[in-house]
Amino acid sequence: MSGPSPGEDDRQRDFLFVQSTTEIGGAEVVLLNLFEQSSELRERSLVVTLGFGSGNLPCRLRQLGVEVVEMKVPRLRRAWQLAPVFARMRALARRRGVRVLIGNGGHPQIIAGLTARLARARTVFIAHMIYPHPIWRNDPRDILALRGPLDLILAVSRSAQSTLSKLRPSVPNALMYNGTPVREVTDTDARAARRELNVAEEEILVGVFGRLQRWKGQDVFVKAAAEVARARPTARFVVVGGSVFGLEQEFADGLRRSAERLGLADRLTFTGFRTDVARLMAACDIVCHTSRVPEPFGLVVVEAMGLGRATIASEGGGPSEIITPDSGILVPPDDPDALARAIIGLIDDPTGRRTLGDRARERARREFSMEKMAATLLGHLNGLTQS
Repeated sequence: MSGPSPGEDDRQRDFLFVQSTTEIGGAEVVLLNLFEQSSELRERSLVVTLGFGSGNLPCRLRQLGVEVVEMKVPRLRRAWQLAPVFARMRALARRRGVRVLIGNGGHPQIIAGLTARLARARTVFIAHMIYPHPIWRNDPRDILALRGPLDLILAVSRSAQSTLSKLRPSVPNALMYNGTPVREVTDTDARAARRELNVAEEEILVGVFGRLQRWKGQDVFVKAAAEVARARPTARFVVVGGSVFGLEQEFADGLRRSAERLGLADRLTFTGFRTDVARLMAACDIVCHTSRVPEPFGLVVVEAMGLGRATIASEGGGPSEIITPDSGILVPPDDPDALARAIIGLIDDPTGRRTLGDRARERARREFSMEKMAATLLGHLNGLTQS
């Protein structure tokens, strides 16, 4: 186990966040954004990462001034090896005066919940998924999280909240929408990003963002792009994201083959994983969200809206709560024809496209700010420390 600098490891911390993977997906971005926003959370918290993956989350957190303790934890199927982990976690929590342990997702909550009971602390589960009912329809690890020690569940959308009362009726749950920080991208940076993507000033750039997985529906975007390309020669396309957590590499490879087969080789760019997402998003005229199953929240949707981009999203789940008729467009999931029609409509209406983007920016910054999310989380955590 490695941890903070010498002389710092006895400072009292009210909150301990547990994060299983070191790679950066949606839940990890939310964690980074929270600590970037809230100096109070940075001062009162430490984060334990459990060592799964080979990403740079611990480094990114430390750059923000967050104290991080890295632990190597065996897979849950090796349950007999977990006893020393819980002993170390309990000792850490007791030594540092931790009052609330927070599981940022299902697997982290298994560790956070049991440690909390061993350390006589409270525990909060941030639920980033829409969990099906009845309970047996869930992954065994999620069942452990949902049925283990819990004092409060925070759901990232009403859609995610919808079944929690049935799955764990004895535990209170509350709504905590994910927030997005205000990212200001200059016109100069956006134009530079367009040049890097070989997009001319008069062309319309349409993008989709997120890790490349079948349920995220980037193949729907590619099919829609082929339809739009035939109808509107000024349209260009970009797919931003890679295969994260080592998942579905064959899907990512298939997307590229499909783009070539559909004649998009010179009209669609695959960037792979990028850290300058806001810059690339600001370079787009239209941003699409294409999940073929209900998205628990839809962070990409809020990020695009916050940058003032005209946004099209798959109907259902979080996006249906985020987008109003005057701030974006909802289309049926897994329907490339409907997506293509929506894109063409926005290409043909530049004034409407700009108005939609302006209203999207206002809504995202008003309703889905990091300040609002951090205040909501701290309110719940402080309530648990006082009860």
